Amino acid sequence: MVHRTYELQMVQNPIHARMCGFGEKDRRPMDPPPILKLVVRNTDGTLADVSQMDVNFYMVMADIYSADRTTPCTLVTNPAQGPVFNGPSLPAGDGGGRMSVMTLVSQNQMVSRNLTGSTVASGNLLSNLDNELGVYFVFQDISVRSEGTFTLKFSFTLPPAPDDPPSLITATTFSEPFTIYSAKKFPGMTESTALSRCFAKQGIKIPIRKEPRMGKSKQGSSAGLDSDSTTTTITPSVSYSGQIGQDNPGSDSDASERRI
Repeated sequence: MVHRTYELQMVQNPIHARMCGFGEKDRRPMDPPPILKLVVRNTDGTLADVSQMDVNFYMVMADIYSADRTTPCTLVTNPAQGPVFNGPSLPAGDGGGRMSVMTLVSQNQMVSRNLTGSTVASGNLLSNLDNELGVYFVFQDISVRSEGTFTLKFSFTLPPAPDDPPSLITATTFSEPFTIYSAKKFPGMTESTALSRCFAKQGIKIPIRKEPRMGKSKQGSSAGLDSDSTTTTITPSVSYSGQIGQDNPGSDSDASERRI
């Protein structure tokens, strides 16, 4: 068995995102998408040849923490179903310690995971901007349900060998702090980075934007809703009411003429 050491490095940190809702299909991806690189070294400290590794079974898991990286912010309460706790942490009561506000929910309240989407990424052999081959993990489909400033903790684990117990976490790292905005405060999506474009050309499904996309607070009143807003609940109702106003009177008139 070959013994190697593993190190996770953040090569692209998220800056911000718009908070998503509590529906399972609501997604507001982080901008830019978090990207990590796995550095593999041999026992003598030299870099291992990753081109000979089956990295598709390598996995990195993401979890959300407070901005100072000390407190997990795993769970959040739906504001429509219970009280909202403000601030990063509250006293834990008789224990005297401190715990995440995301976990301070009663037994009668419905809670959801604060971090949603594809929170586990598999490894990919990709060439970076310098045409250097490496093992990368791309999180292009993770969203956050609550407003605030957070960090992401990433944990790498090797696939277990047959008949072996589950593998332990081999390497961890944190992202830089990022901000999650409400819909009204979100400044908009930025232009896609060069690294995102580079990986998209190699088959990674990363949405590519040529120009920054402004949020609701940056657009004029004549623009209506921003491109991130839910417009499907407004546009269909307008067209439907127009059909009623035009079609129904005509059909009633035709029916009256036939009866006469």
